[in-house]
Amino acid sequence: MKQYLQFISILLIIILNLSCSHKISEGAISLPPIVEVDSLSQKYNIQIDFMKHHFSGLLIVRKMDNHEIRILSSSYFGMSLFDFSFLNDKFIINSCLEPLRKKKILNLLEMDFKNVFLTGKNSKRKEKSAIFEKRTSDKGFGKSVLYSSDFSGETPNRIKIRHPWMRLTIQLDKLNENNP
Repeated sequence: MKQYLQFISILLIIILNLSCSHKISEGAISLPPIVEVDSLSQKYNIQIDFMKHHFSGLLIVRKMDNHEIRILSSSYFGMSLFDFSFLNDKFIINSCLEPLRKKKILNLLEMDFKNVFLTGKNSKRKEKSAIFEKRTSDKGFGKSVLYSSDFSGETPNRIKIRHPWMRLTIQLDKLNENNP
């Protein structure tokens, strides 16, 4: 019995060491942004699913004249949810609805929007094909998995951000300029 427990403990230590180690891949250097932001407004349908709660609205992203990237989200009824800016990699909160003004939520949104609209410094490319790309960033509780698909040229028309440990999913579907 003692040998059996010793064998199990050694096996457990080996498994823990292998699962906790990380390898640095070529994707860990610095990936280009998933979406290149320009001076024209880019519009997306945004869907946020958190556990049993669902929210949908409109997300507008635009690069301003001073190279500031503005990210604005509102409900379909016109209520503004948040207005964020990135200026020289600095995250600025211009306005935000009170339930979203929690530090952990703001850090999570900052990390997600940086990975989508700025260079993915902390993300690694896991899979890439002509129709699909998968990236991951961070580890543990703050881990996020970014899926981009339905490409038109280099730009994806669908971006899905999953946080598996928090049961949070954010999906962006690009709106065509021809559709109202």
